[in-house]
Amino acid sequence: MSKAVWSNVRRALSFERAALVFTGLSVVTLYALVLSQPPATPQKTAEQNSISEQASLRPLTDSDLQNSGSTSKRSAAKPIGVLSIAPTEKLKKIFDQIGYRLDSVRTHRQVPRFFLAAVPKDLPQLREPAERKRVFVMMTLPLVLHVNELILQTRAQIKTLQHNRASGKSITIKDQDFLEEVADKYGLDNLDIDQLLKHVDIIPPSLALAQSAEESGWGTSRFAREGNALFGQRTWHSTTGIIPKKREEGKKFKVRAFDHLLDGVKAYARNLNAHPYYRDFRNRRAAMRDSADQTIDGMKLAPTLVRYSERGEDYIATIQNLIRINQFTAFDDTKLLDKLENLRKKQDGPDA
Repeated sequence: MSKAVWSNVRRALSFERAALVFTGLSVVTLYALVLSQPPATPQKTAEQNSISEQASLRPLTDSDLQNSGSTSKRSAAKPIGVLSIAPTEKLKKIFDQIGYRLDSVRTHRQVPRFFLAAVPKDLPQLREPAERKRVFVMMTLPLVLHVNELILQTRAQIKTLQHNRASGKSITIKDQDFLEEVADKYGLDNLDIDQLLKHVDIIPPSLALAQSAEESGWGTSRFAREGNALFGQRTWHSTTGIIPKKREEGKKFKVRAFDHLLDGVKAYARNLNAHPYYRDFRNRRAAMRDSADQTIDGMKLAPTLVRYSERGEDYIATIQNLIRINQFTAFDDTKLLDKLENLRKKQDGPDA
């Protein structure tokens, strides 16, 4: 065979080897790309897709559900629907879509399990004060009800153990640890179940709504928008608080800031339930709990919070006016639905 023919054969073999190598590398690269992709997520229902298109929603994680400083896992709160961050116009569309209206809440006493992570940044831009107030109440009420739900779960556990002890049943080490941890959480030096029950009880929604509206300017304050702080709680220790622009010279306090609105509501409830300043609040609430109708009245409890603000009696008058003018007492016996669902269908029936 001539040299020219051998040369052509060698070139052909070299090309074939290069092609095989190139093909092999391509296959390996393709497999690597496929394996690196995240696993497919289950497809959402039409209703979930509809809501998700209107706001940034995600299911709450276990850490979101936990009560701040929770000491027991004996029972879990009913699952929260979604956590949302969205502009007000989108929120209003979602509220309308699920039939969430304040007049319906006052009538049917049902509130959707729908929770905002943060105050909408554009809330102050709503031109109509009435509209701004309505959005604020609708975003705050579910948070207050959920915090009360968590408190009542702990209270029920305590009362069960109280009943067992009164019936002569032994208290386990685990039960005793639970009671001591809750007592420590609420600032009790000694474990006394009767005293503990005075601390572990709800904050009437009417009172919480009025205080949050006053302290946050109906959600428009800098502290609400930047720190998810609806209740103006001060701190002298946290490095993450917000310094008031008009803080007096020589003062060291900051306004507490929170990751989520829910965290701020939990901190507010614990403040009223634990701080020595609010002992009268807890005593009067306990008396209401022991009364015939067991109604916990936010209007009547307001005067016990005279030390909540430097304004004293003027502050109390403002809170009571807010409760009265906005008819907040109507929300005191409202309940969260078991899950996020369409209120309009639930209230009007399937044939509506």
